Amino acid sequence: MVLRTAGSVLVVFLWSVAVVLGQNGWSVTYTTQSICALKGSTVKLSCSFRYPRGHKVTSTFWFTKMETEDIGLDPEYAGHVEYRRDKKKDCTLRITDLRERDSATYRFRLLTDQEGGTYTGKLGVTLSVTDLQVKVTGGHQDKILTCITTCTLTDNPTYIWYKNGQHLDESTSPQYKDSVSINYEDSYSCAVKGHEDLHSPAVCVQGQDCNRVTYTNRTICALKGSTINISITYFSLCNITSSLWFSPKQSDSWRDELIPEDLNTDPGYAGRVEYAGEKERGHSILRITDLREEDSAEYKFIFNTQTSRWGYSFPGTTLTVTDLQLKVTPATDAGKKTLTCITTCTLTDNPTYIWYKNGHKVKEDSSSLYSDSFSDADSYSCAVKGHENLHSPAVCQKCWSVTYTHRKICALKGSTVDISCSYTYPSYHEIKQAFWFTKWSGMDAEDLNSVPGYEGHIEYLGDKKSNCTLRITDLRVSDSAGYRFRFITSGGKFSGSPVSLTVTDVVLEMNPTSVSEGERVTLACRTKCILDPITAYSWHKNGQPIPNSNIYSPVYRLFSVSSEDTGRYSCAVEGHEDLLSAEETLTVTYGPRNTSVSVSPSGEIVVGSSVTLTCSSDANPPVQSCTWWYRKNGGTYQSVSNQNTGPHHTFNQIQSSDSGEYYCEAQNEMGTDKSTIINMDVKLKQTSVMTAAVGIIVVVLVLILCLSGFMWFRKKAFKSTSVTRDTADVGQGDFSPVYDNISNMAMNPTAAQTAATVDQDDVHYASINFSRSKNQEVPLYSTVQLPQPQKQDQDVQYTAVKFNLPSAATQPAAAQAAEEEPSVLYSTVIKPKTKKT
Repeated sequence: MVLRTAGSVLVVFLWSVAVVLGQNGWSVTYTTQSICALKGSTVKLSCSFRYPRGHKVTSTFWFTKMETEDIGLDPEYAGHVEYRRDKKKDCTLRITDLRERDSATYRFRLLTDQEGGTYTGKLGVTLSVTDLQVKVTGGHQDKILTCITTCTLTDNPTYIWYKNGQHLDESTSPQYKDSVSINYEDSYSCAVKGHEDLHSPAVCVQGQDCNRVTYTNRTICALKGSTINISITYFSLCNITSSLWFSPKQSDSWRDELIPEDLNTDPGYAGRVEYAGEKERGHSILRITDLREEDSAEYKFIFNTQTSRWGYSFPGTTLTVTDLQLKVTPATDAGKKTLTCITTCTLTDNPTYIWYKNGHKVKEDSSSLYSDSFSDADSYSCAVKGHENLHSPAVCQKCWSVTYTHRKICALKGSTVDISCSYTYPSYHEIKQAFWFTKWSGMDAEDLNSVPGYEGHIEYLGDKKSNCTLRITDLRVSDSAGYRFRFITSGGKFSGSPVSLTVTDVVLEMNPTSVSEGERVTLACRTKCILDPITAYSWHKNGQPIPNSNIYSPVYRLFSVSSEDTGRYSCAVEGHEDLLSAEETLTVTYGPRNTSVSVSPSGEIVVGSSVTLTCSSDANPPVQSCTWWYRKNGGTYQSVSNQNTGPHHTFNQIQSSDSGEYYCEAQNEMGTDKSTIINMDVKLKQTSVMTAAVGIIVVVLVLILCLSGFMWFRKKAFKSTSVTRDTADVGQGDFSPVYDNISNMAMNPTAAQTAATVDQDDVHYASINFSRSKNQEVPLYSTVQLPQPQKQDQDVQYTAVKFNLPSAATQPAAAQAAEEEPSVLYSTVIKPKTKKT
């Protein structure tokens, strides 16, 4: 690192002196004398050393207090320092995740195999650890912001300023370039370039209340398989409409990479995320259970108001997930070894370590180091208090051991599980007995084969050499327990640590269960534990598999639901489709549609009948009311007067005045919809018209029969009447005689033609119609033919005389004129002309 102060010149000089004084062959050179570093960062203390020829380096280490205390063996630094213990030249020390208590002077020491072969770099390196703070000064209107530390940061840092979490400016000066005006909402923070994740706490420009999010811990190191709580406090001057936790690491799976999605909806965290805290006090906790190594990430909290989103740009809490490993190193004392329970990060909250020898607890200490005399036949492991089920793998050479492929197993109810296992023991021992157990019976373990309820339910697949696998079939929830393998040899006995088996059934969670069309629904296939290995899930609707729905995520989303998505849903784990979850019903609500009106009965509508109009519509929830509308003759639509709101409108005795156009308007809480228009035409009863027609026909037939009979009787009565009449009688106006059976008289064409030109005084009756007289008897003229030419003053010729009873409307004008003498109607009367002799 580059030295920047005037004092550093003196340091360089002193180093030179140190090197000169060590020219007898011993020297330790530090690159820098002092370092100021940020809390949470990583620092390297660069160093090199020399020693006289003929010496062999036996040990090298760093210390801060006494020369004999290696910080590499200090529990305070366990998993926190890295030193390669180079025995040639390089002695660089690396300290990670700096804490304020790491501030100290660090010195390097080396030991050789020669008498007096020790040397210490006396000057050492002074390390100061500081955090960042924003200091607000100035008047009432304008404020000055300064990013302060307890020591001067090394290497001329660049300061970054943030306003409300948003990047504002960068400068090499710790003081913000401009004064800021007072705004009660605004908060400011600062960071150093290269360490943007190590913001200062946000401060308000005015007062103590402004929009901000503050994390309790900026970094957390936790064990794989454990549970952690990430806690924050927040404040907003505006009403908060919503809030959520998210991880920027998951942004690739978001629909919009700029819009964070709730961690609760992330398939990778399904069933493992809980929210706690007190919203009314601005306190929120993110709880993640059954931690995995892939959960290592930064986690952030945001809240939304009606006008803005807060917390997105603020640095969150960085979580690192680690497991336990046991490292064995020889100690300086002969016959002793040092065990170190190591992690990839420094566990939070100063854990207490537990040590196990051959599966039995032998020590509990705050130190991650354990030194003792160990036999090659012994096995060792470590754990952290509060997480005793999360042992490190056992370490041994020629030892007793039981090793499980999985320490925790999650399996489905009704399925079969294999607990894979292997074991070792001294080669000169002979296996006498091997079995599994869950409980102790007095001083002895109780073999599962003798426990009621396990008969035919378990199968030992192992042997008496190294395999100790156990199979359990048709799993029940009551089978959840800690299973341990135990074996007895000719020279001893040994029990492995327990394997935790959790038996779960599948539960479908639907959120929400009732939605409107276009909304999103999330289905989650939940289990009480995390199935391992990761498996695919199948989804079912109404008992049938949903095509192309098998996914490795336990979460299935319907992004824009429609009415077709309504139904009963269930899920299963692939390969166990016979173990379906209980069904959950999804209800999709929508307004009325496809509304129509039907008429009953169908067919022609006649006056006086009963007619019902029915309004039908597809809606969910069902239609709550129907409004009926009608109009006549193209007028304005009006609501039906009886205010009927039901789906039926009935006309008990429909009238022709009810004819017109009708439609209905269906309504539910989601909306309204109008039906198509129907035209209803009410007609007169066809039965009355037919009856009248039949009646008329019958009357006419009766009259015809009566008339025919009457004619027949009259004919008989007048047979004695003379066939011919004197023409003078006709001229006298006697219209009462009946002319009947008048003989046809031959007329040659010449005579007929001559007759046509004769004097018009002769009368010719053609198409004579007879009308009934009210006061006189109607004479009947029947079949009258033209006679042979006669004398003009005596002969009358009648032709085509018809017997009809015409109505007044069909009578010729001449006949109407004759009504004044109603006894006879003459029509088209022509007097034939004859030659005079």
